[in-house]
Amino acid sequence: MRPEIHVSGDDVEMVTQLKNYLTKRLKYLLDMPGTIGIGVSGGSMPPIFTKALFACDADLLNWKRIRIFMVDERYVDKDDEQSNLGTYLKLFPPELAYVFVPIPICNDLSLTARLYEDNLRRILLPEQSGTSPRFDLLFLGCGPDGHTASLFPGDRAEHVTEYGWVGVVQDSPKPPKTRITLSFASLKFAKHSAFIITGAPKAHVVRAIWDRDNTLPASMARPYNDRLTLFVDEAAAKSLPSRDSSEESDSRSPQPFD
Repeated sequence: MRPEIHVSGDDVEMVTQLKNYLTKRLKYLLDMPGTIGIGVSGGSMPPIFTKALFACDADLLNWKRIRIFMVDERYVDKDDEQSNLGTYLKLFPPELAYVFVPIPICNDLSLTARLYEDNLRRILLPEQSGTSPRFDLLFLGCGPDGHTASLFPGDRAEHVTEYGWVGVVQDSPKPPKTRITLSFASLKFAKHSAFIITGAPKAHVVRAIWDRDNTLPASMARPYNDRLTLFVDEAAAKSLPSRDSSEESDSRSPQPFD
């Protein structure tokens, strides 16, 4: 099944599309029991995601049940300007800081990954498929090299040390070199995933995701259940088939979750 695609002409339109998507998902999830776990990425995503989330109707923002967690994080304190978590904390009202799953940065990278996984297990209590979590919703980004989360292409993907749901990266080609990241299994067993991708340098990555070209981590992160949505701007969409053919291929829309 092809991904569902939303192409936007500008940031305002993309925020509106994301708001509509979040509204649909939150309505569904709020009718289900349990904590709602939403994974987010860094880069250019934080302001776009935050605007879309807070544009949703207030009755959908049930902060007693919604928890937000990082798909990956740089091995820095949350007060560091490179921290993904820190970026979101600056965008959210201080009184909502508790909705973010904390990342206990300590002097040992491996221990940091294990402690973060402990927090994900304890706070989110996600369904599992075997030993892998089935997170409710993941928002992923990508780089021009095709990486997603902190999972980079080529033989670097083999250097991710996975301890379970979370792995560590010690030689990232982008600074800082040390990071923690959700594993491929954690990404692939998500109930639903969405990419937010902008810019012409990433157009070939969007096409690789569309074509299931599994030489790039961004394409390899497609969930097993095929519930994948792409939010892209016109520049990132330029390598896709025509809009009409994309819409025809998505006529069999899946249910929100299973």
